[in-house]
Amino acid sequence: MTAGNAQVDPATKARLSSCLVEAKQLAKLRNGAYRASVDELYRNLRATQSYASIAGELSTSTTDLMTLLYQYRVNDSCNTISQLLLKELKKGAMISAN
Repeated sequence: MTAGNAQVDPATKARLSSCLVEAKQLAKLRNGAYRASVDELYRNLRATQSYASIAGELSTSTTDLMTLLYQYRVNDSCNTISQLLLKELKKGAMISAN
């Protein structure tokens, strides 16, 4: 995401796509025990989309700070999900391709 428009570079799109796949798999494990972490990711994504829709109208000083904040929140959620999924995979969790 960039502050004047909602363009996302290909590497970021790929990371987000992987994150969403991991979140989907994590949500299936342990009868939804990880639902809160997955829900947090989706809340952060919705907030980021909302921010991106108005970022072009905000001052540069605001977007310089806020863009990084929203990127951090999404990245932090994705990292949490990746770590939780890794933990489950180490335990031998069965992951489905669907």
